[in-house]
Amino acid sequence: MASIVPVFVPHAGCPCRCVFCNQRTIAGQAERMTPEKAKQIIEQALSVLPEGSAPQAAFYGGSFTAIPVQEQEALLAVTDAYLEKGLLSSVRLSTRPDAIDTQTLARLKTHGVTVIELGAQSMDDAVLQRAKRGHTAADTEQAVRLIQKAGIALILQVMAGLPGDTRETVRQTAEKTAALHPDGVRIYPVAVLPETELYDLWREDCYQPLEVETAAVWCADMLEVFQREQIPVIRVGLNPTEELNSTVAAGAYHPAMGELVYSELWYRRLKKQLETSTEEIMFVPARELSRAIGHKKRNILRLQREFPEKSIKIRSLPQ
Repeated sequence: MASIVPVFVPHAGCPCRCVFCNQRTIAGQAERMTPEKAKQIIEQALSVLPEGSAPQAAFYGGSFTAIPVQEQEALLAVTDAYLEKGLLSSVRLSTRPDAIDTQTLARLKTHGVTVIELGAQSMDDAVLQRAKRGHTAADTEQAVRLIQKAGIALILQVMAGLPGDTRETVRQTAEKTAALHPDGVRIYPVAVLPETELYDLWREDCYQPLEVETAAVWCADMLEVFQREQIPVIRVGLNPTEELNSTVAAGAYHPAMGELVYSELWYRRLKKQLETSTEEIMFVPARELSRAIGHKKRNILRLQREFPEKSIKIRSLPQ
């Protein structure tokens, strides 16, 4: 997989402010992106990457296709120059479902865009409305059809713990997302950030964020669906940064959120195995051993409490 050079365009193009969103904190960047800055970012990345690596440029953090076309073209002109020289392999971008149409997709393809990350967030219209997303689940479905018809790879981003979410709405979002057959997904449990409406709602006791452990359970439900349908999960949880570590006020943020979710899924599998077998030693792939055991042997301790008659051990499969 090619390296990715992220070029953040925080909030750019967004026609509304979602209750949870503070892209400036997530991206660690507040300034408006310009072609000059984009060029500097790409040059810096190329200077430290191995020669001939040809990374992919990624416009993240806003709704790229909702930015005025002239500004889109100015940024894409920067990546065009590197594509022509073979210094970049392709371009990916993130956007919102109601900012996709056939003409836009045709234009993006001429600029080497091969991947679009679409912020679906939920497939429940009531949840979308409370999150002030400004689009519906039907908009997501329509955008997916257009992107797939255009032959562009599709990554869908979904969230867990939005206002109005329940464990069932989150599971249904995963089921409906999987039915769209994306090339991959990202799962983001909600973290409460300052300078967001969600932060104000939390402070006023009008919103109850998920605790990390609850979020791990809900996100494991989603992961279970995507693994069943063989849809790659690119990421679970926000990418930890020093700024996020010191800024998140509440909710489901943990530097190892993904590991907690995968560990929860292993706990379910191992429990099911113990319920149907007399075996006490369970074998898992070596690369999954730490997840299966869990943080501080969490899964082993949970299973021992539930099956006190067994001396439970988790081992890696013989090579």
